[in-house]
Amino acid sequence: MKAFSRHGAFMRRYVALLVIVLTACSDGGGSAGNAGDDIEPNEPPEDVLPSLATQIEHWSLTGVFLAAADCGQCHTASNPGDSPAVLRAPDPQVSAVQPSPGGVDISPFADWKSSVMANAFTDPYFRANMMHEAETFPHLAGFIEDKCLTCHSPMARTHAHQTGVGLEDGFYRAEQALVDPHAREGISCTACHQITDSVLTGNAYPDGVHSGDYEIPAAGEPGAFTIHGPYQNPQGQAMQNQVGFMPAYGQQMQDSRLCASCHELYTPTIDIETDQPNGEDFPEQTPFTEWASSDFGPSGSNILSCQQCHMAREDIGENFLTRLAVRPDGSVNANWPERQPYSPHVMLGGNTWLLETLELFREELGRDSINEEGEFAATAELTREFLKTAATLSVTGVGIASRELVFDLTIQNESGHKLPTSFPSRRVWVGARVIDANGAVVFANGEPDNSFRLPMDEEFTSEACLAAKKPPGFNSEACYLGHVSEVRSEQDVPVYEAVLGSTTGDITHILLYASTLLKDNRIPPRGFDSATVPDDVRPVGVQGDSDFNASNEGRDTIRYRIPVGTSLALPLQVETTLYYQAIRPTFIDGLHGEHEWVDEFQTIARLNPPPAEVVAELSFEVQ
Repeated sequence: MKAFSRHGAFMRRYVALLVIVLTACSDGGGSAGNAGDDIEPNEPPEDVLPSLATQIEHWSLTGVFLAAADCGQCHTASNPGDSPAVLRAPDPQVSAVQPSPGGVDISPFADWKSSVMANAFTDPYFRANMMHEAETFPHLAGFIEDKCLTCHSPMARTHAHQTGVGLEDGFYRAEQALVDPHAREGISCTACHQITDSVLTGNAYPDGVHSGDYEIPAAGEPGAFTIHGPYQNPQGQAMQNQVGFMPAYGQQMQDSRLCASCHELYTPTIDIETDQPNGEDFPEQTPFTEWASSDFGPSGSNILSCQQCHMAREDIGENFLTRLAVRPDGSVNANWPERQPYSPHVMLGGNTWLLETLELFREELGRDSINEEGEFAATAELTREFLKTAATLSVTGVGIASRELVFDLTIQNESGHKLPTSFPSRRVWVGARVIDANGAVVFANGEPDNSFRLPMDEEFTSEACLAAKKPPGFNSEACYLGHVSEVRSEQDVPVYEAVLGSTTGDITHILLYASTLLKDNRIPPRGFDSATVPDDVRPVGVQGDSDFNASNEGRDTIRYRIPVGTSLALPLQVETTLYYQAIRPTFIDGLHGEHEWVDEFQTIARLNPPPAEVVAELSFEVQ
């Protein structure tokens, strides 16, 4: 497969952005004006690109919440060259388990501020999607915004509900979040670290904490101003004196159920014929249940928590030993204890698009005073490397028989949940390219174009497929690819994804219309028993594929039977690539509504399309 250069792809999008900005020319989803309009040549038109106010780095104690930058005054790396070093990456030539005076800053604040978590509200796709749903259901707009902001702006939303300040008819709204600095800070230190051990009750849905139902004590309540951490016997005097919080051991900080409080999400289903809730809930994302049903879950043979995978860096091992803070003046207190293991706060996932967007639009998204140039790009690169651990490819049965190139390609899910998981905009697919001895391409499918779209995406983003409500008798199967177990033509592209269905069984891209899954062939993790797992996570549309998750091994095999004739120049070079995309085109083009955030996102998505990230590659020769 023709490999995409990550740097090259990023630069192509950057150049495209500059071209559009300089010419002030755009169509649909945002008006950039015409070439002859009075627009400064080096300034983005205000009505095209986002313009969030500059994020306030420091803000006063608000209820029980504090700015991350204030936590970062102490939970930061020691000065370069200081010894003993604190919260700096080790020098492998000296010690793999000790911070190096010249090592990279791996402190919680430094890693967090360029993470997806820190930008949970800033995310243009989130904001567009929230307002798209709110405008689709104006009678439920308050509920929708309040529910979304529960996890995307947890400090501000929690504070509003604890005090009653900033609520509108009992709901916390997006317009309020724009002016609350603690809303703009996304998922921050005093949000996660004040969540109580109530999350340890039950196992997420339906009997545990999920869908944003975490607990944070209000001022005056027992446990208020308590910062939970993963270490026994914390030394609390310095923190209490500096910021007024008391550190305490909290088992929940190392437990996957803490993550499940937001990342196991059920949304109410709206009947598409009445536009009213029908009393049912839909599993919008279920990574916790998927994990709990795997070998990596609490009853598995290889237990690994969410934190162990997603709060990790290649340069930091489990035996890494470091102090967790410095004095406010930056000096090191050698009497403070060293701790292990240390969990870096990069919180890696799969959303390189958001990180690249934040890098390209640092000023427009209000991050230029907080994040230095290159910080988001660096986290995006860490994310790409992390994605490469998600799956592997292997091949068997290679040969040429009966004028067909034949081979079996197996995708092994190496993650602890479905591949892909979480929000249903995500997809994974396989591309294949066959090149003869003369360099001629004799077969190619699944190759994304320069906008990272597949050929079938044009049909799937048609007006009919994206219509909010479908006419009676509509054929939804024309709007997505079914499960592909055998490839015989360029049209047979194996795509692994979740496809939403409404209460009438029609395909939908409006989340609150979702009632069922028309397709869910996302590859389960190892140990996942498709026959016994909860119904909400059971695969859909894979009937007849006997090797899909066979023996609960978390894999799928695709049989390639490619017609090649008899006049080929041998040997053949076969290149296979497993791609991942965080937002597929149907979820971009399917956004409806008049809100400026929808226009802004769709403009950004044209300037910086969600990339097709390479998860795994495998090349081999056929004689």
